[in-house]
Amino acid sequence: MFIIKNEIQFDMAHFLTGYEGKCANIHGHRYRLIVKFSANELHKEGHKRGMVEDFSIIKPVLREIEEYFDHKLVVEDNDRGREVASSLAGFEIRFVPYRPTVEEMSRHIYNMLRDKGLPIMEVELFETPTNSCIYKE
Repeated sequence: MFIIKNEIQFDMAHFLTGYEGKCANIHGHRYRLIVKFSANELHKEGHKRGMVEDFSIIKPVLREIEEYFDHKLVVEDNDRGREVASSLAGFEIRFVPYRPTVEEMSRHIYNMLRDKGLPIMEVELFETPTNSCIYKE
């Protein structure tokens, strides 16, 4: 099996609806995203010959993910999330259909890459330098 990987970083704040504890407040992280793509066989023909995937295809997709999350407040799209967001008029808020934990975000990013037709193997998303989640199917 051949595995290639790429990495991006982005800054993002989030609000965890219903969380009790220190992280109940809106807070932010410097996220580090490492994505791995795999293939049992390399492309045999064309401009991708000898490759798992062309990095020139991967990089723009990762930039889309970076732009989706970077410098946004990510909030679960529910009544409490909408209530919190309404008091922050003028800020860029990204509503998502899940509680924006590192686990749920990892799955979401994996699905975004899969839906683009990329040979995604796994996503590792670091919320802090020492805390991460790996998602793979």
